[in-house]
Amino acid sequence: MRRRVRRLLVAVPAVVVAVLVCNAAASGASCLNEPFRTGRSAALPDCRAYELVTPENVDSAGGDLEFQEGLASALVSGDGEHLALHSLTVFLEPGTHHTGTDAVFSRTTSGWVMRSLTAPGMEGETATPEVLSPNFSLTAFLSGSGLHEGAPLTLDVGPVGGPYTAAAAAIVNAAGRGEGTTVDGANAGVPGGAPPFSDVVFQSADHALLPPGPERQAAEEAEPDRPDLYEWSGGRLRLVNVNSEGKALNRCGAELGVNPVAREGNAIDAVSADGSRVFFISPAEPPRGCPEPALYMRVAGRETVEISEPQDVSPPELTKVMYQGASADGSRVFFTTATALTPSAGTGYRLYEYDTTAAAGHRLTQIAGDVAETRQEINPGTAVSEDGSAVYFEGTSTIEAHGHSVSVSGIWRYETATRATRFVASPSPTTYALEPWYTTRDGRFLVFDSGGTPGVTLKGPHGELETEQRGAGHNEIYRYAADDGSVTCISCGEGVAPTRGDALSPFKHGLSTSYAPKSPVEISKDGNRVFFETSAQLVAQDTNEDTVEEEVKGLGRAADVYEWEADGTEDGPGTVCHAPAGCTFLISAGEAVGPEAFLGASEDGRDVFLSSAASLVAGAPSGFTSVYDARIGGGFAQHAGPVECNSCQGVGNPPPLFGTPASASFAGAGNSPLPAAAAGPPRSKPKSKPKPRCRRGYRRSRHGRCVRVKAKR
Repeated sequence: MRRRVRRLLVAVPAVVVAVLVCNAAASGASCLNEPFRTGRSAALPDCRAYELVTPENVDSAGGDLEFQEGLASALVSGDGEHLALHSLTVFLEPGTHHTGTDAVFSRTTSGWVMRSLTAPGMEGETATPEVLSPNFSLTAFLSGSGLHEGAPLTLDVGPVGGPYTAAAAAIVNAAGRGEGTTVDGANAGVPGGAPPFSDVVFQSADHALLPPGPERQAAEEAEPDRPDLYEWSGGRLRLVNVNSEGKALNRCGAELGVNPVAREGNAIDAVSADGSRVFFISPAEPPRGCPEPALYMRVAGRETVEISEPQDVSPPELTKVMYQGASADGSRVFFTTATALTPSAGTGYRLYEYDTTAAAGHRLTQIAGDVAETRQEINPGTAVSEDGSAVYFEGTSTIEAHGHSVSVSGIWRYETATRATRFVASPSPTTYALEPWYTTRDGRFLVFDSGGTPGVTLKGPHGELETEQRGAGHNEIYRYAADDGSVTCISCGEGVAPTRGDALSPFKHGLSTSYAPKSPVEISKDGNRVFFETSAQLVAQDTNEDTVEEEVKGLGRAADVYEWEADGTEDGPGTVCHAPAGCTFLISAGEAVGPEAFLGASEDGRDVFLSSAASLVAGAPSGFTSVYDARIGGGFAQHAGPVECNSCQGVGNPPPLFGTPASASFAGAGNSPLPAAAAGPPRSKPKSKPKPRCRRGYRRSRHGRCVRVKAKR
């Protein structure tokens, strides 16, 4: 759930640091896409230009994209060439299906093209896409017709837009749901090897999915309400939660490895990229009479290995195990438990690494012996790098300060190659259960929230603990760099005084990709750019008026999307950021159009997606929320809105219109003023102040009234 600002926020001018600004025009350089950087795009950094992703006629199609109310969500592909959209309003393709709109948008050289995730001929059916391949060309989802008692709920796999293959059909119960049926994950694919989605994992308590035989008999041994785990591989469905002899592990079911807090229920890193390894927990939330859950690895559909099995020790009792993540190739697995699994294990809840490449008897290593635990989860803030080189976790250990050992609770970084553990920072304890962390694929950088008061505690130059002052008293976003151990408040602006607003955590998404547990991307893979949303006014261009949220009683500036760049980062032709605390740029409109939401970015930071009710490009609707891409080297010669392409099979990867331009040198920070010549035609009348937001469970209709939101069927 998106955490909102609930305390009083006093509107004050942003802190402005006097820095020499020398724009690209003064340096004699210009962006390769300069002809498209007109109007509002002219003020964007990095040679970015706005591109409209959603249709131009959204304001006349019968619905609005309510990202702020959670009625819509978006997911960005790693390369930034595709965006998946889920909305409870049916405005893109009226009548396609009655649960809302699910579509994939793909970039071409002339505009963004839309394709519905439902196939032709599926009118009147419900469809709930749950997993997408890395390039958004394949999907796996549940669909059904009518959803009456006894009707089939099909588990479909195939290219976006169809045709789809029915992997299995579960029975729908009276509540209109499959008996514990979900699509949980799939493999990402390996270049030159296994293709994406060659292994798709389902969970279902309908134990009659398999044809009669030994596998079905093993599945039917589970309790009636306990789900089994299945994988769709090689064109057939097979049971996962069995031992190497094909016998059921227990009668209490199984679930794909998942950290529900950090990944919001999406077990999308528990299938190796080549599909050969599946990590799962069994039993799944065991009822009375079942053993404590253990962590297993199913290998190539033939062998089952207990990852959490004690190594050279016989513990007095076994306790529950929580899966925390794995490397993309499945060679390294991380989990937590209170059980002492090795002779050297310490006390308390422990974090372990299982290395599948190590010799037998040496695969299990305790990373930490005192990790955090909440009422529901063990160490919910854990973040594992995709290459398995580093894992970040919350725990308690000691640091040396002035020659003395000091016990500190906070975020720690463990490096798998050296087995070295380093202190990162101590944010507010409330942040761990609420805000998932994000780490880059190589584990060199971590982005985390401070959690508010009293502020983030850091290790000073002499080992002493001190509070970072710029973000004290507010929820801010920080970047940790493992190379030098630095921690920087990236949402605090370029001044030295504390900000007067709060950074808002990005939306979590109902859709997920199969290759990474992190969404949306908040930091570029080189760590030099971080994207965030905040209620603070960090640059002078941010002129939003105050907005009031009903019932919450929170007063503050409407949220805006920003970009932070590290000191020394090239910002375009003739421009380089020179500011010790980094440079801050406004990406959204910064006007009184209502909150503008950050939806995600490409892994290289080229594409930044946001929602806004402002008309950011010519022809875009005004007053209705649209999705935009602020793209480096972006823009179109003549704006072309998205068009339907239901007849296409799969989603391609067209080359971008422009590459990232080269850069020279520059000293400066913050957005430059919008050029008068590029400001566009004057408005016929000023925008009216946004209406107060509707209370939770309601949204504002096209006629301005607050109407109740219909629950998704």
